[in-house]
Amino acid sequence: MGEAQRHGPGLRRFSTERARAAQALLSSRVIAGRGSAADVRLITGLDVAYSNGKAFGAAATVDLDGLKVVERSVAVLEEAIPYIPGYLAFREAGPMISALRRLSGRPDAIMVNGHGLAHPRRFGIASHLGVVLGMRSIGIARSRLIGDEVGPSLMMDGEEVARILRSGRLRVYVSIGHMISLDEAVRLTEATLDVPGRLPRPVQEAHEAATEASRAGGS
Repeated sequence: MGEAQRHGPGLRRFSTERARAAQALLSSRVIAGRGSAADVRLITGLDVAYSNGKAFGAAATVDLDGLKVVERSVAVLEEAIPYIPGYLAFREAGPMISALRRLSGRPDAIMVNGHGLAHPRRFGIASHLGVVLGMRSIGIARSRLIGDEVGPSLMMDGEEVARILRSGRLRVYVSIGHMISLDEAVRLTEATLDVPGRLPRPVQEAHEAATEASRAGGS
């Protein structure tokens, strides 16, 4: 399982063994299960789209007061690493961070299109970004990597690692990224689920910005 992998032209060789070791080291730094998010007002959603060997990272900041979009940004990088389940952060963290740094203001929290603790090594991309950036982070995903669903809870080894919310017919898996409790992560997510069938507003806005940029710049 620790072999280097390379898929497609322009992609560099990637060692899952080294990546797994990095996740094991950094996962011990996740702060979870405590703390209030009552001071959160600005949330930035992060997502990435791909086209013609390029990665289009997008950031969209939303004000919880009225769910107004405050700012958007897009960063374009060369697609460097293939998609491998469980190692999304090594593929998408770079474009996401680049887009985040293009914003003029720093948000109170980030909402990432990907898992946090609901991950085989309890360290998905939302946790990875939260730890690296030292920011409160929430994982938002449309499908699960691990665990068993028990009612609205996603359980792993007897622990609730995500809460399942519904947005119309869409199921949204909400997990702790960093510096937040699951209840607070769910509260903020529920506050931004404004349109049935769509992702929470910050992630939906980032997703649309990334998709539009990939269509315009990837051709």
